[in-house]
Amino acid sequence: MSPGKKSPHPLIPVTAYPGIEWPAVSKGPLAAMLAIQYQLDHSQWWPAATLGALQMRQIEKLIGHAAETVPFYRGRLRSLAGVRSGALTLDLFRRIPVMGRADIQDAGPALNSRKVPKDHGKTGVARSSGSTGRPVTVKTTAITELFFAALNLRFHLWHGHGLSAEMAAIRGLGDKEAELARTGKPSAWLAGHSTGPMWMFDITRPVGEQLEWLVRRDPEYLLTHPSNLRALLERCEKDGVALPRLKEVNTMTEIIDGSLREQCRRVWGVPIADTYSAMEVGFIALQCPDHPHYHVQDESLLVEVLDDDGEPCAPGRIGRVVLTDLHNFATPLIRYEIGDYAEVGEPCPCGRGLRVLARILGRTRNMVTFPGGDKAWPLPYWSRELLAAAPVRQIQFIQRSLDEIVVKLAVERHLTEREEDGLRELFLRRLGHPFKLRFVYVDEIPRSAGGKYEDFVSEIEEVEGGAKGG
Repeated sequence: MSPGKKSPHPLIPVTAYPGIEWPAVSKGPLAAMLAIQYQLDHSQWWPAATLGALQMRQIEKLIGHAAETVPFYRGRLRSLAGVRSGALTLDLFRRIPVMGRADIQDAGPALNSRKVPKDHGKTGVARSSGSTGRPVTVKTTAITELFFAALNLRFHLWHGHGLSAEMAAIRGLGDKEAELARTGKPSAWLAGHSTGPMWMFDITRPVGEQLEWLVRRDPEYLLTHPSNLRALLERCEKDGVALPRLKEVNTMTEIIDGSLREQCRRVWGVPIADTYSAMEVGFIALQCPDHPHYHVQDESLLVEVLDDDGEPCAPGRIGRVVLTDLHNFATPLIRYEIGDYAEVGEPCPCGRGLRVLARILGRTRNMVTFPGGDKAWPLPYWSRELLAAAPVRQIQFIQRSLDEIVVKLAVERHLTEREEDGLRELFLRRLGHPFKLRFVYVDEIPRSAGGKYEDFVSEIEEVEGGAKGG
């Protein structure tokens, strides 16, 4: 069994006691996080059945707390009445109705616990960016923050990151991060450890400015969104720009495909390590250190992938992602349909018992809707074929009706009629239907407040029995 990539640099936490430099002795939240990490280092190798049984034990605790202290769940959990302690199974658990983002919004404060366990620590707030058009807000605790930190450490350990290295982060910035970027000051990039500097830059700045800054920093690791990475790679390939010290790119928040991985290796000679997360629940899955697919973080979440009938998907099938956060006792999220779709994978050859997601495909609004109401995932638009067809910098498809799709294009120069015809033919082939395509030229396609960018956005309204034009 592969233990993951070995880091050439020592992993030493910050010590809490004067005079004790090594081995470090930690206390407080850092010690608790390291205790979780110690368990994660072992549990990743356990059989899936063992992990599943332990998930049910933890869910029993979560459900009992929710039934007693959360108004939203008092009627919702009646289907489990009479299930004795220790007898909960996944089949019984699936009696609980699935809840969506609209349910969270409608429930409001009724979804929050009236009595959060005191030892779970200070509560905070997590807000989604609302890329589905339905932003949600949930409360978090110090415990949920500990799990986030432990899983973040797991990601760096899996991929053998040298903690003394320099990291550059180009992403959406909060107030504190924006101030660091403005003053040019770095931060540590892993809580509770001595690390090299992490420099930050605002992803909403032009790609040319980003690249100039990136070349100046010349980091060993880069953290950014996939769509932004693609733009940087294209500019580097066009201008012959290199990043000689770069070892790996880490990506987050958006969908990634094989063409981007190939492009990153071709242009910069480095791999991509991706994460799948959400503001409401933290890390959902991390890319395997040995393969491009993802391991569900089973110690933190129960992840179900369900078909249209609400049944679990078999390996190779695509379904709706439904999450249960095992440790949030402030705003329990039990069978929460987050709005994403994923493909279930086979057990991983690496030997980890953590379940596998072969691909994360995006959200319902990222699917094309055909006139008969059927939906499908469009084939990737970005390809060497596209780059050869026209000098396109950014592209976004917006489906406004069942027969028309607006194609927003940010281009290097005005396109010729022949180039437009070539793009139209390429897009229709990838869409799989003779839609009416309306090209709209813009200087730039803006990102969301959180820095996200979507290639395809559907504005088709769902109705009973199919879909209608929005």
